[in-house]
Amino acid sequence: MSVVVPILFGIILYDETINLIKALGITIALIAVYLASNKSSKSSNPKVSLLFPVLLFVGSGVIDTVLKYVEINYVAPTEVDFFSGSLFAIAAFFGMSILGYKYLVHKSKIHINSIVAGVVLGIPNYYSIVFLIKALQNKDFESSTLFTMNNVGIVILSALLGFFIFKESFSVQNKIGIVLAILGIALVSLA
Repeated sequence: MSVVVPILFGIILYDETINLIKALGITIALIAVYLASNKSSKSSNPKVSLLFPVLLFVGSGVIDTVLKYVEINYVAPTEVDFFSGSLFAIAAFFGMSILGYKYLVHKSKIHINSIVAGVVLGIPNYYSIVFLIKALQNKDFESSTLFTMNNVGIVILSALLGFFIFKESFSVQNKIGIVLAILGIALVSLA
């Protein structure tokens, strides 16, 4: 649902268009994200159970907004690969530094599987950033449309992978959310 942050910044700061169909599509997409990803769980501490969703909302919204700002002001079309590679090199440096610290100070064991999993996860994440920046540089896509389609698409894909690979069950609410997500993406892309 953090997609609302870059959408608002795109409309306010970059004079992106907003019309009734787009606003309806974004609203439906936000409702869909909530319905598709909401799992019923009982938490003994409601403040703790709200902390992580709030951090995720703010953090993800800020990341998308900063990505759009950096794309406009600092990343030339020919430098997308270098920019993305730099981000991931910095992340790898910090990740390896943390592992080294844990190994040297806390005598934690370094598992090669963790490093391999990090690389395997990093590769699609690298290309997702490259393609997202290239899509943002495409003048046919407004960021408010692109971020809506991207974030809702991720929720749909995650839900479907959870269903098919991990045999998660969908509640009626989750199924309605997926249908609404598809409708929201269609409306936003048509607008």
